[in-house]
Amino acid sequence: MHGERMKKERDFFLNLLGEGKEIILKKAGETIVNVGQPGEYTYLLKAGTAQIDLFGGKHTVEIGPGNLIGLMGSIDGRDYEDTTVAITDCELIPIDRKRAEYLFREHPTFAFHIIKVLIDRFYFALDLAKQYCQAGVSI
Repeated sequence: MHGERMKKERDFFLNLLGEGKEIILKKAGETIVNVGQPGEYTYLLKAGTAQIDLFGGKHTVEIGPGNLIGLMGSIDGRDYEDTTVAITDCELIPIDRKRAEYLFREHPTFAFHIIKVLIDRFYFALDLAKQYCQAGVSI
């Protein structure tokens, strides 16, 4: 059930943003966002696979098309909290603050889907932290 919901979220973002006029290409091995870098954009991964390094690389997550990278970048502009690297050649659609505000205003379901992604990521991080704590590993 959880996997099906995540697929629906990815499909939603691809349908809404998949025809983005501005596409950024990253070759395999190139960094998409880097921890500590100013968060100017959220990126929709249109094509390819990428790896997110969490907790300073102590844990990694592989993501594919329809996933969002640097999610908070276009919302609050904080520095990125993780590093994401292209595993294969990737096509990315950048979403800056202006575009995010437009999407929130003109497509109210966009905000709902963003909130659901944030909730999923919060619970994922919480579960991961619990696992590390149970194993006696500091994060």
